[in-house]
Amino acid sequence: MEILRGFKDILPTDIAKWHRLENIARDVLSSFGFKEIRTPILEKTSVFARGVGEATDIVEKEMYTFLDKSNESVTLRPEGTAGVVRSYIDNHLENLPYKKLYYIGPMFRYERPQKGRLRQFHQIGVEVFGISNPSIDAEIVYMDMFMLKKLGIENLRVEINNIGCDRCRPKYINQLKDYFTSHKDKLCEDCKRRLDKNPLRILDCKNKNCKAISKDAPKITEFACDNCKTHYKSVKEKLTLLNIDFIENPHLVRGLDYYTKFVFEIITDKLGAQGTVSAGGRYDGLIEQLGGKETPGIGFASGCERLIELMEEENKKQFDYYIANLDSDDYAMKIALKLIESTNKRVYIEYEKRSLKSMMKKADKMNVSFVIIVGENEKNNNTVVVKDMANSTQEEYNLKTFLDNEVKRWL
Repeated sequence: MEILRGFKDILPTDIAKWHRLENIARDVLSSFGFKEIRTPILEKTSVFARGVGEATDIVEKEMYTFLDKSNESVTLRPEGTAGVVRSYIDNHLENLPYKKLYYIGPMFRYERPQKGRLRQFHQIGVEVFGISNPSIDAEIVYMDMFMLKKLGIENLRVEINNIGCDRCRPKYINQLKDYFTSHKDKLCEDCKRRLDKNPLRILDCKNKNCKAISKDAPKITEFACDNCKTHYKSVKEKLTLLNIDFIENPHLVRGLDYYTKFVFEIITDKLGAQGTVSAGGRYDGLIEQLGGKETPGIGFASGCERLIELMEEENKKQFDYYIANLDSDDYAMKIALKLIESTNKRVYIEYEKRSLKSMMKKADKMNVSFVIIVGENEKNNNTVVVKDMANSTQEEYNLKTFLDNEVKRWL
């Protein structure tokens, strides 16, 4: 029995890092006024086809789509924004006093598995609704970088671009079509297909020939309307005010159709070709496109698996106490429960019949802070023998004295 290709177990040896990631993310996002939302993993296919864009690679090639028992087309969510927007509309969240939401959870795309890219992957994402002020664009980039630094991830670069809006982008797309059509014979097969449906995506192609051709392609700055130019200029000024260094990348377009105006990526050189660890931008027409009222929006998402790879190892103990139980189950359990109740620390009781030497080796492998040795002698005398694993000291205590001291230790 083997796991599906492109899927991965998160094992107990790795889970502490995931908990640390999720806890830091929740703390940071809450500090900036965001509230958590949890949407279904399974949605109607139309949510993503209309929201993400029917001409995107995600919708055309990568979605896990099937008919349910009522013969309705449903899809495992390939990204988070469309589902959150659907929930915003369905639940009339425009009536809430706050419009800043975040989510943490699994996404699914049927693509070729490689380093940093799985078919089930996890994202931390944020969405902000109803704010058109460019200050929020700068704030979420700052918040994203702040979160990454809290995770111990450094040596990152921020790339930004202005991709225009529905008013100015059509002219630009027509120019792109003309330009790439004149080089069509040199484009990869994917980009030949994109040429008619979504020529913007050619700018983001990783194929060497396509990248070379794209260098001389027309730039959106030549076509952007005054509103888009003004918004983008203001975002850049505010990023500078926040001491966020950035690089303007005219080929940065993102892979989803709903983006408008300001887009950004945060990139590392430590993950090879899959170097984007976080990305997002503005999507001012998406809520209206999915049936809601005209409402501006902006957000970003970070790939958890990539963040996990980049996070510094935290030298954290797996357990606080290991009870080396020498055939005194009831006494060992009594001590463990009192420790859990009074200190709220992690306690592991050994119930397997082992020698003390074997238990000490196991405790060392489990990276515990303290070993509590209990046997018939300790049970009869109401005592415990405690070994501090950090400095290899060992002492015997009266049980009440020991418990009182442990409560004080963790205050």
